[in-house]
Amino acid sequence: MTVNELVLQMGEAGVFMGGNLAKAVDIYEQMVKEGVYIFLTLAGALTPAGMRKIILTLIKKRLVNAVVSTGANLVHDTMEALGGSFYQGSPYLDDSKLLNAEVDRIYDILVTEKDFREKFDDPLLAIYADIDQRLNGRLISINELLIEVAKRLPTSDCIIKACYENGVKLFSPTISDSVFGLQMAIYNRLHKGNLHVDAFQDLQEMWDIRESHDKAGAIVLGGGVPKNYVFQSFFFSRKKLDYVIQITLDRPETGGLSGAPPEEAVSWGKVKPDANKVVVVSEVTVALPIIVAALLERLDKK
Repeated sequence: MTVNELVLQMGEAGVFMGGNLAKAVDIYEQMVKEGVYIFLTLAGALTPAGMRKIILTLIKKRLVNAVVSTGANLVHDTMEALGGSFYQGSPYLDDSKLLNAEVDRIYDILVTEKDFREKFDDPLLAIYADIDQRLNGRLISINELLIEVAKRLPTSDCIIKACYENGVKLFSPTISDSVFGLQMAIYNRLHKGNLHVDAFQDLQEMWDIRESHDKAGAIVLGGGVPKNYVFQSFFFSRKKLDYVIQITLDRPETGGLSGAPPEEAVSWGKVKPDANKVVVVSEVTVALPIIVAALLERLDKK
């Protein structure tokens, strides 16, 4: 059977996480058919884990309208665009030996410090210098910074440039909490740079999006700040999210946002009480490929 046929059978059973995964595909298909404004939020090391091509597919097929990402995912994305690589490893390797070998570990994914230096740090400093010269001290938003970076990347097969070329908004409220932020601090400190970012300016654009679209939905991968950045933009408005798909392994009992179900956001006035919503308790790299494959199969048939 095809992926979609499998998902439809899971929906026929309709129980446990198989049922929820099938519902997630149904909700995503409904959002696309209704022309809903769709936010995709990215948390966790999704780019090194192989999710980049799936995310690129959603961007290039315009199956999302805006991406909200941690800075780390965009760092990894940019490093691959500049020729860097990630490698299969093991969570049981000797980390002290990895330290001596200048190899970094993300659970069972490995990346070399050499790649970080040569395929991200040094090129980004050059990119920052060029942006600084062009802007001549003008204050810009994080979104504008990412657009300027995108213009200078050599390939369209990366999240940053694909968003730029396909008219998909890209937000990264935690960009300072990543090597993007560290390299900007290094550039301004050591190279006497004058590159400055307004961390709050993008909120105005988020609110403009909210005000100009009748319906909005969110596909939440993991949670964290990207999830809250979308949800909070609906806090001060009579407009609320109409659709929510959340994929997470986090628990709600800690009070943390990543494990909080969409129903909790109803109490805050961020999600409609009658919103079409589902939580798929799963690791993203398991659930997302199945959801997207089934969705594409349905859309291709129609």
